[in-house]
Amino acid sequence: MARHVSTPAAQDEPNSIRTAFLRRATSALERISANVPAKDLADALSAPTDAGSLAQLLSRSDMVGAAINDLDPLVPALARNVEHRQNLVERAGGTMSAEDAGRILGISRQAVDKRRRAGTLLAVREGSDWRYPLCQLVEGEVIAGISDVVRGFAAAGPWIALDFLLASDTVLGGRTALQALRDGDREAVQRLIRIETSDGFA
Repeated sequence: MARHVSTPAAQDEPNSIRTAFLRRATSALERISANVPAKDLADALSAPTDAGSLAQLLSRSDMVGAAINDLDPLVPALARNVEHRQNLVERAGGTMSAEDAGRILGISRQAVDKRRRAGTLLAVREGSDWRYPLCQLVEGEVIAGISDVVRGFAAAGPWIALDFLLASDTVLGGRTALQALRDGDREAVQRLIRIETSDGFA
């Protein structure tokens, strides 16, 4: 049977792609930073993470400049989405790997993945990894009703499910869905899911 032999050229390809990406990204950032006032750069630097600083800067169409907006008008919208997701992760108390979730739940990594696929455990994509929001666990257990949220928003996706969990709502007396579930008010959350996923006609 023929075996694939990795050639030096094949080994260098990922490095050349990284180099090309860094060159292009650095060039874009240099153009942006040259046109942004120092005060706005300082505001961006106040974000707690590197990614947050970039997202805060790129989310402002008035900051990135008309030239970049003309070339790629979606840049600010994409950056605002990144920033919003970062805010959700912070409000969720952070995220953890499948291995860490398994340790807390007392199950294997494979069992964590199985629960995610079954819709009984919430996980969001961060890069190429599935990450598990800490807020869904209490005392080593998944909060009752998390599966209702995950499955209810399966079509919309896990980031929408997390947004729903962490948003306060007058239907829940100003509580978030997560707070309501922690209070044991699962039926109220189920009603709200029906409302949210049926355009208010549930």
